Amino acid sequence: MLATAQQFAGKAQASRKNTADARGRLLRDLRLSVIDRCNLRCQYCLPESLFGENFRFKSLNELLSFDELERVANAFIGLGVEKIRLTGGEPLLRPGIADFVARLREQNPDVDLALTTNALRLKRMAKELHDAGLDRVNISLDAINPDAAERMAGRPFSPQDVLDAAETAREVGLGVKLNAVIKRGVNDGEILPLAQAARDRGMVLRYIEYMDVGSSNGWSRDDVITGQEIRERLGTISELTPEKPVTYGEVARRYRYADNGLEVGFIESISRPFCGDCTRARVSAEGELFTCLFATKGIPLRAAIQREDFPALLRDIWLHRKDNYSETRQLTPRTNAQDVPEEMWRLGG
Repeated sequence: MLATAQQFAGKAQASRKNTADARGRLLRDLRLSVIDRCNLRCQYCLPESLFGENFRFKSLNELLSFDELERVANAFIGLGVEKIRLTGGEPLLRPGIADFVARLREQNPDVDLALTTNALRLKRMAKELHDAGLDRVNISLDAINPDAAERMAGRPFSPQDVLDAAETAREVGLGVKLNAVIKRGVNDGEILPLAQAARDRGMVLRYIEYMDVGSSNGWSRDDVITGQEIRERLGTISELTPEKPVTYGEVARRYRYADNGLEVGFIESISRPFCGDCTRARVSAEGELFTCLFATKGIPLRAAIQREDFPALLRDIWLHRKDNYSETRQLTPRTNAQDVPEEMWRLGG
């Protein structure tokens, strides 16, 4: 059963506001994209067939400046946001990202600061990011077998390099989670090898159901391996014990292996939607606000960011939010061009 806002509202810090949308869902998390470009071409996000070498991403001067991103972050924090995740594209491609982390940390010492990365640049940047005030990283790793990993990544890719970067990040003091998107017939044979790699290193792994974000990944329901199917396969390693949520709006359904107590999580947007307590707002690197991962369009913010009433504008948008696409996906399928959701690499995941 999904946790209710009332169960967790009392645990919020007294200094935070409780900004609830039209369905009573609290604003607690901000996904803040700092760049749209990426150095991989993952099948579920930026397939090489559509986004090849000649594809033009935005130049830096077309993206929000760090001053603008900071203003956005602080406005959301004033409305109740407790966690900020820096995303992309690949956020470590943005020059000055560690300095930006330091700015956010200096102004907001109690906010949970995280970053999602493919880890190709993480090993050499991990200490700088930790020293700047980053709390943790979520690292994308969809396979252990190099051939399967390259099929998913769309570019030359070394899973061992990613695992080494994860070890380095943990050694310098960052929290580390591994994320794996599972697509039937492509990398579902990697479910157990991924589990074993995480178990060998004592790292939390989260399996993510393949989602219909955007229109470029050729999504089909038949390609989805559900969280339940994955749990059944993991049961050949160890019995799994479910964990109760500890914060309102937790995305992952968390379990522990009975034999060693290590956590493993499942993000099941397709088979077990969690719209009912979704706490996440997303702002693209160009300055558009998306109130749902499956939104078909964003709300332009850039012209209003420096205005005195900017926080009030954000609050009004959230108050009127009603998004619940994952709950209605099968009842009202998208059938026309205007209903095409925004691409993952612009939304920031």
